[in-house]
Amino acid sequence: MALTLAVMLGMLVAGPARAFDEAAADRALLFAQQQLARTTAQVPANQYPKASQPDGTWRLIPATDMIGWTQGFFPGALWSMYQLTGDPTWRAQAEARTRPLEIQKSNMQTHDLGFKMKLSFEPAYQATGDELYRQTLLTAAGSLASRYNPRVGIINCCDWNPNWHLPLVIDTMMNLELLLWGAQNGGQPGWRDMALNHALRTLSDLVRSNGSTYHVADYDPATGTRLFRGTFQGFANESTWARGQAWAVYGYTMVYRYTRDPRMLAAAQRVTDLYLSRLPADAVPFWDFDAPAGQQVKDSSSAAIVASALLELSNYVPDANKQLQYWNAASRMLDSLSSSAYLASGTTSPGILLHGVGNYPAGQEVDVSLIYGDYYFIEALRRFKQQPVPPSPLTWYSRFNFAEAVRELGSGNTGVRTIEFDLTPQSAPLDAVVGYADSSTTVTSFSGLAMALRMNSSGFFDVRNGGAYAAVTSVPYVANSTYHVRIAADMAARRYSVWVRPPGGAEILIANNYAFRSDAPPTDDLGKVVLKSGFVDNEFRVANHTVRGAATETWFSRQGFFASIHRLGTGNTGMRTVEFDVQPLRPSIDGVIGYADSSTTVTLRSDLAMIVHLHPSGYFEVYNGPGYSAVTRVFYAVNTTYHVRIVADMAARRYSVWVRPPGGAEILIANNYAFRSDAPLTDDLGQVSLKSGQDNDYSVANHSVRAGTFAPLSVEPTPNSGQDDTVAAAAPLAVVDAPEVPAMGCSTAGGSTALVAWGLAWLMLRTGRRSRAAARQG
Repeated sequence: MALTLAVMLGMLVAGPARAFDEAAADRALLFAQQQLARTTAQVPANQYPKASQPDGTWRLIPATDMIGWTQGFFPGALWSMYQLTGDPTWRAQAEARTRPLEIQKSNMQTHDLGFKMKLSFEPAYQATGDELYRQTLLTAAGSLASRYNPRVGIINCCDWNPNWHLPLVIDTMMNLELLLWGAQNGGQPGWRDMALNHALRTLSDLVRSNGSTYHVADYDPATGTRLFRGTFQGFANESTWARGQAWAVYGYTMVYRYTRDPRMLAAAQRVTDLYLSRLPADAVPFWDFDAPAGQQVKDSSSAAIVASALLELSNYVPDANKQLQYWNAASRMLDSLSSSAYLASGTTSPGILLHGVGNYPAGQEVDVSLIYGDYYFIEALRRFKQQPVPPSPLTWYSRFNFAEAVRELGSGNTGVRTIEFDLTPQSAPLDAVVGYADSSTTVTSFSGLAMALRMNSSGFFDVRNGGAYAAVTSVPYVANSTYHVRIAADMAARRYSVWVRPPGGAEILIANNYAFRSDAPPTDDLGKVVLKSGFVDNEFRVANHTVRGAATETWFSRQGFFASIHRLGTGNTGMRTVEFDVQPLRPSIDGVIGYADSSTTVTLRSDLAMIVHLHPSGYFEVYNGPGYSAVTRVFYAVNTTYHVRIVADMAARRYSVWVRPPGGAEILIANNYAFRSDAPLTDDLGQVSLKSGQDNDYSVANHSVRAGTFAPLSVEPTPNSGQDDTVAAAAPLAVVDAPEVPAMGCSTAGGSTALVAWGLAWLMLRTGRRSRAAARQG
C-alpha cells in the first residue's frame, strides 16, 4: 500500500514544481490522521493532550481541570477528521472525548470556555443534532458571560494572578465565539453585544497604532481606569508576542464573520498586515517578534493559527489583490509547516507539528508539539482544500444569513428550464439548502423557496415536495466530494425533477415530478438561487451554475465542411468546459466533432485543433498532437446517446475528454492531449464542426460551452504517427511533572489501526480532485 500511495501522490503533483497544493495537503492530513489515531490509543479517557514530552508521550490535562485551557482541542481535531472523511469511527472517538468536558459548562473561573467548549461541543451538535450539545454550549456561554464587566466592557480573563485586578488579555478574542454562537442559537441576544464591546475595547487598548499588539491590560474594577499595559508571555512590555498577534488575526476575522461589523474587518486587516510584515523567510515566526538573538525560537503554533485565519479572511476582503496576498501567505505558511522542518513525521513526537512554544519566559513547553498548534494546522488544511485560489467568480459559497445567500439569475428563466451545477459539501453532515425563488420574492426564510435541494443532517440529499422533504432514492453525500446536480423545472406546472451524479458514478433520480413548496409565494421564473448554510458560512460551494431552456437545438452531422459548422462566438477563451450529447445514427461511421478558432476558415480536418472521432470500427478516439489515440476505448452503438465532456486550456493548447455511456460512469478517453499539431493558431473555441461521411450520420444535442477550471492529470505522450494507436489506460485521477505557573488560558500554562487504514483508503480512492497550486505574485 505504501508504494501505491507514493505512486498516486506522485501523479497528483505531476508537472511543474508547486509551492503547496492539494496533494501536499492530503499528505499532511494523512499523517495527522495517523498521529491522532495513535493519540486516541494511548491517552486515557478523561485526559487531554497538551504538549509533547521528551519520552514521546503527551503531557496530559484532566477533564476536571477548571483553569487549564486546552482540553477542547483534541476532540475538536477528531471532529475535524470526521467532517473531512465521514468515517463514523472518528465520530465515535470525538464523542467519547467530548462528553467528559460537560463538567466544564458551569465553570465561571476562566475566560477559556470558548477553547474548551466551542471547539468540542459545537461540531458535536452540528454532526448529531443532539439537543444536549446545544444546551451544554448555551450553559457554557452563560458561564462565560458571567465574567463580563459592563463598566469596562470586557470579559475578565482570570482570577489566579494576585497582581491583576480586572485583566484583559488578547487571547480572549478567541473565546468570544462561544458568546456569538450562543446568541445565534437560542441564547441571550445580549451576548453578541458583550462580545462586540470586548473586541472594541481590545482594539482600543491592546492594538497599537502600527497594528502590533500588547498581551495584557489591567483595570481598576471600580473606576475602569487602566492600571497597566504590557505582556505576560512576551519578551517585553513593548514587544509583540507572536501567538498573541495570531490570536488577534484570527479573533477579529472570526468576530467579523458573526457580526459583519466593518470595524472588525478593518481591525483584522490591520493586525494581519503587521504580522505578515515581520515574518522571516519561512513564514514561521519566532515566539516573540522582538526576541533577542539568543532567544529566537520558532513557534509553529502561531503560524498554524494565522494560516487558518488568512484563508478565512481572504473570503471577506473586497480587494482582489488583498485576497490573493492573504491566500498566498497562508499557502507559504502551510508549505513550511508541512515540510520536514516542522512536520513531526519520522520523529518520536506524538504530535503533528514540531517546534511550538507554550510559555518561553516561564521555560514551559519550549520547542515541543502543542495540541492547539495541531488543531489549527488541521483546520487550515481543511480550509485550503475547501476553497479555490481567489478570486473565483464562478464559484459561490453558502452563507448563513439569507440576505447574503442570494444570487440573482434575472427574470427571463420562465417556462421549462434545466439547471445544472457542481455541488461540494465542505463538511458533513450538514443541514443546508440550494433553493430557488421568483425574481420578485424577497427571501427571508425557507418558505420563500419554491424549489429546494437539501443536504440533510442524516447525511443524504433530499428535495422539497409540496409540504415536506422526500427522495425517490437515498443518495448520501460526504465532505469534499463534488456532485453534479441537474434539475428540470416546469414553471407553469409548478413541478420539478432532480438528478444527482456522485463522483465517478451515473446520474441518480432523487426527485420525480415533485411539487413546488406548497406555502411558497407565486413563482413564475427562476429569478434567484439561494445557497443557505445551516450553521456557519462556507458549509458548501456551488460551481458552474447554468440555467437553460429545456428544449435545446439538436444538430445533425453534415458531409460538407461548410454545412457542418456551428458558430460559438469569440469569447470562449482561457479555461473552457464543453458538454454535449452525441447519438450515432448509423453503424461504422467516420465522423468528427471538431473545434476551431473563430477566425479560421474550416475546409479540412487539419483546421480543427480539437477532435473527437467516431471511428468506423465503432469506438471513440481523440486527436493528440500528430495523430489519434485513446486512453481507453469506449465503443458506441447505433441510436444510443453518449454524454461527452471536454475540458480545454486554450493557452496551454491541451484538452481532456470524458465519455459517459447510458447509465454508466464517465470514462476518461483523452488525458491532457495536445491540440492538433498542424492546426492553425487557436485562441478561442469559436466554431464546432460536425463532419461525417454522409449527412445525418450522428446528432449532437444540448451543446454548451462555459468557463471552467482545468485539472489535468499526468500528460499523455503524443503518438509518433497518425496511426490509430491506443494509449495504455491511466488511473483516472483528476489522489505528573514539574510545577508550572498557573495556567492563564491560551496564553500560559497553569482504535487507531482502523482509523489509519480508513485514512489511507480515503486518500487513495478519492476522485474528481483539483490539483491546485497557490497563486503567486511577482
